[in-house]
Amino acid sequence: MSLAQIEAELERLSAEELHRLALQSWSAYQKKEGGAPHECHEDDSELLAALDAAAAAADAAPGVGSTADEVRAQLRQWTSR
Repeated sequence: MSLAQIEAELERLSAEELHRLALQSWSAYQKKEGGAPHECHEDDSELLAALDAAAAAADAAPGVGSTADEVRAQLRQWTSR
């Protein structure tokens, strides 16, 4: 499956499925980057709240995006708590 196909499918996922995908993606990223192990759990209330806040912010400003560096900085802030 190509990245474009995966991105096209995102709109069809429920909020719960998106949360699970985000957690799995973050774990895979950490593993590939060889960084410090960071366990992601689907019931991590802080991470889920951060994902909800990010989704709400994105919904509030359609057509406005963030750079990859801005996203990385925000993820560092969320995961350092």
